[in-house]
Amino acid sequence: MEKFLPPAFFKNAQFILDLIFPVSCFGCGKEGDWLCPVCFGKITLADRTRETSPPLDKILIACDYKNQTVKKLILNLKYNFIRDLAGPIGKLMSRKLSRYLSENNSAVLIPVPLHKKRLRWRGFNQAELLANEINRDSNIPVVGNALIRHRHALPQAKINDASARKENIRNSFAINPDFRVNLKNKTVILIDDICTTGATLAECARALKPLQPKQIWALVFANG
Repeated sequence: MEKFLPPAFFKNAQFILDLIFPVSCFGCGKEGDWLCPVCFGKITLADRTRETSPPLDKILIACDYKNQTVKKLILNLKYNFIRDLAGPIGKLMSRKLSRYLSENNSAVLIPVPLHKKRLRWRGFNQAELLANEINRDSNIPVVGNALIRHRHALPQAKINDASARKENIRNSFAINPDFRVNLKNKTVILIDDICTTGATLAECARALKPLQPKQIWALVFANG
């Protein structure tokens, strides 16, 4: 499907869906919102982080992918192109992050980039949408042009083996040559929708390490 449908189709997919199907809650089916306030309130934050090896210091996981509503939110954002879902997802991620950051922090949010081919296909980078929503809730600045994904690899979701995932994503990221923001001694928080093995996040952290941030965390909506 990626090879035969034009990018404009995917960019307008949400508009088309709104015309054909009424907006209804992915939790209870009630019409009016993709996630109604009641079902939003029922989603609990995961009480966990994943300790990792430097240069990635830790991964904060907002919610549990085993929760069926959480799963539906991710799948419909990424594959049914419902951008409005970035709002409630971003709020949940921001709440998770607030438990770990002090008010006087020097943090910045860096969304995990897509390769330009994948970006053309989807029409948006879901990690960037989520970072912008977290910014609205927390005022932590978004640095969207820090990284580039210069190597097009097989989607990680199609690979089950952890070592194969690491090899697939190896050396896929680099510092954007036009990047000018000073990250020295800052807390860098990588933003993505989902984490399975952490290979993608680790590669992003490796690429950012020469900029001498104080620490590099990752914040994801759910664990795969």
